[in-house]
Amino acid sequence: MTLTIRHDWTTEEIQALLELPLMELLWQAQTVHREANPGYRVQLASLLSVKTGGCEEDCAYCSQSIHNSSDVTAFEAQMQVEPVLQRARAAKEAGADRFCMGWAWREIRDGAPFEAMLEMVRGVRGMGMEACVTAGMLTDQQAERLADAGLTAYNHNLDTSPEHYDRIISTRTYQERLETLQRVRNAGV
Repeated sequence: MTLTIRHDWTTEEIQALLELPLMELLWQAQTVHREANPGYRVQLASLLSVKTGGCEEDCAYCSQSIHNSSDVTAFEAQMQVEPVLQRARAAKEAGADRFCMGWAWREIRDGAPFEAMLEMVRGVRGMGMEACVTAGMLTDQQAERLADAGLTAYNHNLDTSPEHYDRIISTRTYQERLETLQRVRNAGV
C-alpha cells in the first residue's frame, strides 16, 4: 500500500467510511497509521503553562480567559527562565523530545516577556529537544526572532470554521489567526 494523502474526499466516500463495521474501520485506520509511521515511533512531548490565566480574549471554551468563570481566575505572572528550563530538563529525563511552552494572552508582548521567551526556546534547543510555543498572535519580526532562536513548532489553533468563528470569539478574527500562521511559515518554522 502506498500512502496518498488526500484532500478531495467526496461526501459519498466519507459516508462509506462511517458505515463500515467498527473492526474494519479500525483495521483500515491502523493500516494507514503503520504506512505513515514506519518504525512505530511515538514522539513524547511535555507541555508547560508558562503564563496562566488572565487572558483578555473571550474564547467561549477557554478557562484561561478573564471573561469565563473557572478555577483559573487569577492572573499568574510569567514564569522566570530558569524554572522553565528546569522543567524542560525534567521532561527530557522523563523521555520527552519536544517541550511545549504556553502563554495565556492575546499576542506576544515585546520587551522582557519576549526576550525571556527567546531565552527559553534557546535553552530547550540547547538540551537537544524540539521547542514548541503557543502564545497567540505575533508579528513578522517576532516570528523571525523565534525561528532564529531555534523554534521548531508554533501551536496556533484556528478553533472553528470561519462561518462559526464569531459565535465563540469576538476579540479576534479568523483572518488574524490565518495571518499568524502565515507569519510563522514565512519565518521557516
